Amino acid sequence: MGKVYSGTILNPLENNKIDIIYNGFIEVENGRIINIGKSEIKENNVIIPGFVDAHIHLPQFNVRGTFSGNELLPWLKNYIWPEEAKFSNLDYVQEVAENFYKDLIKHGTITAGIYGTIHESATEKMIDLMPIRGRVGKVIMDRNAPEYLSETTDEALNATRRLCKKYGNKHIISPRFAPSCSMEVMKGVAKMAKEHDCYIQTHLSENNSEIAWVKELFPDSKNYTDVYLQAGILGEKTIVGHAVHCSDEEFEVLKKTGTKIAHCPTSNVALESGIMPLDKVIKFGIPFALATDVGAGPKTSMLDVMRCFLDVHDNLHANPTSALYYATLAGAEILGYGDETGSLKIGKSADFLVLSIKANMGESADSIIKRLIYESD
Repeated sequence: MGKVYSGTILNPLENNKIDIIYNGFIEVENGRIINIGKSEIKENNVIIPGFVDAHIHLPQFNVRGTFSGNELLPWLKNYIWPEEAKFSNLDYVQEVAENFYKDLIKHGTITAGIYGTIHESATEKMIDLMPIRGRVGKVIMDRNAPEYLSETTDEALNATRRLCKKYGNKHIISPRFAPSCSMEVMKGVAKMAKEHDCYIQTHLSENNSEIAWVKELFPDSKNYTDVYLQAGILGEKTIVGHAVHCSDEEFEVLKKTGTKIAHCPTSNVALESGIMPLDKVIKFGIPFALATDVGAGPKTSMLDVMRCFLDVHDNLHANPTSALYYATLAGAEILGYGDETGSLKIGKSADFLVLSIKANMGESADSIIKRLIYESD
């Protein structure tokens, strides 16, 4: 017999669809769920899947919350790039990475899509130290970066190739964003992703100044999304962060290519980037999931992100039940872990949280989750 956990079980199945078992139990053996059902034991706990953060920057952990009065580009220049430069020191990498992972686990996040820095050895250290499920990417910046944080196209391609070979899908190919990447390097890593069957993550249309810069750098492209389309970056294993200012034409391209979106509401509010048009993303049927985007997002807590998600979007498209789905199973699915985690199912990994909040018999899932979001940390 395995170990048994009891409580009210909230199991997200899809957007706005959830299974709820009052007085339920989950039985676990060897890290796997072997049984789920009704319990005779009445426990005042709530059980939910572990959180999934689809887009977070490990090297920005120590400078989260430094966004006051800064838009994206000056914030990168003044705070983020100087901090990322410190990751040439592996002792510093170890210190920050250990604290970062502890903080994720403390907040219930046990799966993540993680950005590193341009440093190959630092990325290796971040992957080797990772105690959770996730993918970590060596950031690619072969142009328009400060001298202390830049690499040549060949250096970027060679390091990315080595990491793909060494770590497989624990490494996620990570061209930072179009302004810091040449078309040559983007085409190169797009080809590499197909060869090694790797995932890709990058940023898209986060900020108006960034979009204007992309237009200057890529005058032959129809729009920001078209830059990635021409480079071959988009596809079913690609996750783009933000997509705040995409046109209908761009959303159509994301849909046709199977590209996914990491939605980062706390980050978008902090940097005053705008609000992702959730209604359009849903209308076009583009898969998306929630993410903290630390350090622009001020906290590693997915509850904080869920709270912001409800606050900035109307309740026609955002409600507590959907917030839980987008913070768990949706994230697992866009990161390629949907068969392993994100929901509570026999055979899946036992990635769940037992929360000491009371759920009343017959209380709706929306009500329980709302209390969790607004009354807990």
